[in-house]
Amino acid sequence: MALTQCVFILIIQTIICSKNSLQVDLLPETDSNVLMSTTTDETTIPMRAADRLSRIQWENIAFMGFHIWFLGMAVDATIYQNTAEILVLCVLNCLCAILGALQVVDGIKWLRLLNTTKYETKPLALAEKMEIGLSVMILGFAIVMAYLSYRMSKQFGWNIYKKIGADVRIQKMYRIFQFFVLCLKIEIFTEFIVSLFYLIQYAVREAGSQWNTWVQLVVTIFMLPMLYFARTAGSTESHGRMITFITFQGIVIIHYILILQETFQPNNNWYTWIVFVAIGIAIDVVGMLLGGFCMHNFDQGLKPYVQRGVTDKTKHLDLEMNKASSSDTWRIDDN
Repeated sequence: MALTQCVFILIIQTIICSKNSLQVDLLPETDSNVLMSTTTDETTIPMRAADRLSRIQWENIAFMGFHIWFLGMAVDATIYQNTAEILVLCVLNCLCAILGALQVVDGIKWLRLLNTTKYETKPLALAEKMEIGLSVMILGFAIVMAYLSYRMSKQFGWNIYKKIGADVRIQKMYRIFQFFVLCLKIEIFTEFIVSLFYLIQYAVREAGSQWNTWVQLVVTIFMLPMLYFARTAGSTESHGRMITFITFQGIVIIHYILILQETFQPNNNWYTWIVFVAIGIAIDVVGMLLGGFCMHNFDQGLKPYVQRGVTDKTKHLDLEMNKASSSDTWRIDDN
């Protein structure tokens, strides 16, 4: 299901991106002074439209990146039978459908404005029709995904019990750790992919460099290593690593604020990226809180259940077998 969605949407998004690119080529080059001006003069419509459509191209690329990430997450959720991950993917799919609908509204707006000028609008008109079809398709996939998620969540619902057993205290700690790892997986998109695409488009559009660009570049480079670092911090129960990760997430929030400052323009705010950044900040804060909760649960018996190595799992299995043997011996002696 996820593979079918990914293939169809990648093809359509690629075509839409190419049509928007053709439309931009028909319009005049942008001038930063005009774009930052508060004037609503009709003569600035073509230039503002060119700037907005250039941004929409990067939104198309970001949506393609999202669906590749979505496919990987769906495979991971199915293999590891992660109920929480499946439900979150369902929510993110619905959010993607909403953003797609907003992109349609934005495309209709600029098509209407450009029709009042002398510039040709055939590529944009075709892109608009394809965006409408794409939004309907994403909504359909989201509905089917919601149904499948509901069915699979009932099937996978007792996996924690099978892995942890009846110990409610360990179950609660394990569930917190599972949500923490889920946040890390989501941040691969909301942090790294969103930041990477933003930096690339900013480097293409802007001449020269500024201090904040270098700050954003350094933070983006460290994102993926720090996410893996956080996963090992949880599984090894390392206070130092977890504190380092939480501190880095605070720096990422500053990085988000710098992006937000560059997405606002008079009469032409970059709403899609503002939504991406807002989601990223929310996930970032949740990840910091869950990291703190996981650190609070260190050294309380959860460590054997969150190890990835074969050796650790074997040791845990031996421990459980020894417990069972001891329990059986006790019952025999008692009789």
